[in-house]
Amino acid sequence: MQRYIERDLETVGSDQFAQSAAVQDEDILLQAVVFVEDAIHYRSIHHRVDRRSLRLYRLYYSNWVQWGMYAAISVLLVLAFFERPSSLSYTSDTQTLFINRNGTNQTNQWDPPCGVTESIELFCLLIFLADFVVKTYLVGKEKFLKSPWLIAYVLILLVSLLDWMATLGVLCIVPVPGTSHYRSVLRIRRFFRPFFLLQNSSLMKKTVNCIKRTLPEIFAVLVLQFLHVYFFTIVGMLLFSEPVGSTAGGNNSSWVPVDPGATGVSDPNFHSLWNAFITLLVLLTTANNPDVTMTAYSHNRLYAVYFILFLAIGLYLLFNMMTAVIYNQFRGYLQSSLQGSFFRRRVAVRAAFEVLSQQNKEVELSTNSGGDCVRVSTIYHVIEKVSLPKSAERRITEKLGRDMFGTYNAAQFQAVFDLLDLDYQVHHRPPLPAFRHSWLQFLQKMIAHRYFEYLCCAVALSNILTVSILLTIEYDQLNATNSDLELLNFVFVVYYLVEQCLKFVLLGWRYYRIRKTYIFDALVTFGLVIVEVMTLVEYGSPFSGLDRKDEVETVIELWDLIRITNILIMFRLLRVISLFKTMSLVLSTLLDLIKNMRAFAGILVVIYYFFAILGIEIFSGVTNYETFRTVNVTCGSYQQLNYWANNFNDFASALVVLWDVMVVNNWMVFLFAYKDALSTGWAQLFFIVWWLVSVVVYVNCFIALVLENFITKWDKSNAIKEEQEDEGRSRTLSFTEVRVESVHHLFRSGLTEPKEEELLEEIRKHQHLEIKV
Repeated sequence: MQRYIERDLETVGSDQFAQSAAVQDEDILLQAVVFVEDAIHYRSIHHRVDRRSLRLYRLYYSNWVQWGMYAAISVLLVLAFFERPSSLSYTSDTQTLFINRNGTNQTNQWDPPCGVTESIELFCLLIFLADFVVKTYLVGKEKFLKSPWLIAYVLILLVSLLDWMATLGVLCIVPVPGTSHYRSVLRIRRFFRPFFLLQNSSLMKKTVNCIKRTLPEIFAVLVLQFLHVYFFTIVGMLLFSEPVGSTAGGNNSSWVPVDPGATGVSDPNFHSLWNAFITLLVLLTTANNPDVTMTAYSHNRLYAVYFILFLAIGLYLLFNMMTAVIYNQFRGYLQSSLQGSFFRRRVAVRAAFEVLSQQNKEVELSTNSGGDCVRVSTIYHVIEKVSLPKSAERRITEKLGRDMFGTYNAAQFQAVFDLLDLDYQVHHRPPLPAFRHSWLQFLQKMIAHRYFEYLCCAVALSNILTVSILLTIEYDQLNATNSDLELLNFVFVVYYLVEQCLKFVLLGWRYYRIRKTYIFDALVTFGLVIVEVMTLVEYGSPFSGLDRKDEVETVIELWDLIRITNILIMFRLLRVISLFKTMSLVLSTLLDLIKNMRAFAGILVVIYYFFAILGIEIFSGVTNYETFRTVNVTCGSYQQLNYWANNFNDFASALVVLWDVMVVNNWMVFLFAYKDALSTGWAQLFFIVWWLVSVVVYVNCFIALVLENFITKWDKSNAIKEEQEDEGRSRTLSFTEVRVESVHHLFRSGLTEPKEEELLEEIRKHQHLEIKV
């Protein structure tokens, strides 16, 4: 009996040990999965690694939670369009609103009751508070105290909640001193809203840090530019201050001569230091050229030398020098910052290897290399649980499948995840369908030849050319039911349909789907066929020659169908781009920028949002038609140009004003209008600072990334082409697609591999991970 009891105890003990080992294996596998996901997204591994925390960590970084965070941020930012002063009106034109207010058609902005938008705002703030609590718990107290972004996060949350309570405490409005009117209370928290967008994106934070580090170099060039403008300001005041001529009755066309011994000219733009400085600053952007030069130039043609020298030095030398400085410095700082992200990826991959190899040590896995190794089957299980891009997952699983029963050391393990950084993809041409008939084989060979692509593009160009000619000749008769343009559209649409059917049948679906130009042509052709079928159903055949206008009641006008058809035909012309390497690279660069420059777009949203809120608080209502229509009305002024819709009375109109100033065309109108409205030249500093931030800093940084993107794709495309030519590959057998998946891929070639000692040292610093490395 004692023997049976001991045997039962041994069985129970072995089961408990096996269960404990299984739990431990599951924990190790979960740690490896999380570290690999950290590597994919360039995240730090310095967070809690117990099972409960890791599950919370994966839940926090899951797609639906992160999309929920972005949804809350978007809702909070969009609130500016609805809260006081709301943008929910048909127009922002104060002249129209004034006339409607005094007429029968009154148009008012929606004035939300106090507490409606504030309730939505509180809900978003509570979400951010929960986000902060979870993030702080996962990284730990020590990491929280070392993170300026997390500290700023909690401080801004506290300020926002306090300001929210203060707003409700006064019922959202405060009295205007000296009047019986009320205005919206100052809401400081609105200035901090863009911060929530910044802190939720690591790449945006890196970009901000790089811009901040670039500012000293930008400031040095700006000082030089300031001295240049100031020098020419003083010289201009000395040159254009003597009144040698005056106008009769203010008419610039009739000059009354005065002292003939005088050598100067009276220019009102140079009668004060501030006005002369602003005039030349605007001239530096060419917004008021040649308007401000005409008074002096009309008096003496030699005065043109002054303005030519000013623009030649300031615009063509100093500004281009500033672009070069920003490109060089910003690119360097961004690359240095991305080096840190790359280091985190390498640390995360190595940490995943260490936890898996630690598991192998415990089961005494013997290897031929004598070092730490991981079973390939274990790596495969990790990959199955990791959320990977499909293309990367396919490449990694193919590599693992070739060595499924082997083991990988640290270098081989790292090589597996180097496939995440692959920035090009070679599409091998699949075998064409086999046909028995010789005429089908001949037709297939003809369709597959590159000259057939040239023929298709020539047909598309001829279609556009004929459409252009008919639009010019028959524009007044295009609404008729028997226009030549309708007949032409029918013929070309039939050709496009036959062309796509031949490609699909003779080349096969497998080859058809890997060519993006074919898919694009198919979508456009499908739209053309639908519109043409609608035309035939509504109006019958274009070859009938009958007047079909009044035969039946139609749902849509024939001219509308013709317009839709020709718009789609214009889109089909884009297929020509694929035949020219430079055009194709430019288009692909543009698409990459749209797809991957989310961080830069986010920073643009941040600066626009902040300056729009600031502009509303400073300039709201100062250029209303009722009070401003008679103030300093001159030729080219705000009032004379009817700029009444360009104001800071609500958030939407403020964004438009900022865009108009960013374009810099006629931005001096706003400079002088708001100076007159507030009777102070300090109002112009707002627009000058906005111009410096948006045009001088942001646009130049964006130019730097555009240049880097294009140069990178150009160099890689040439390198891959040379490699394929050296290997004897034919362009007819494969084609290569160069991709820039993210900014990290853009600078990947310039990043250096960290040393193994650096990786192991970083892993040893992990507070929550116990691994002997």
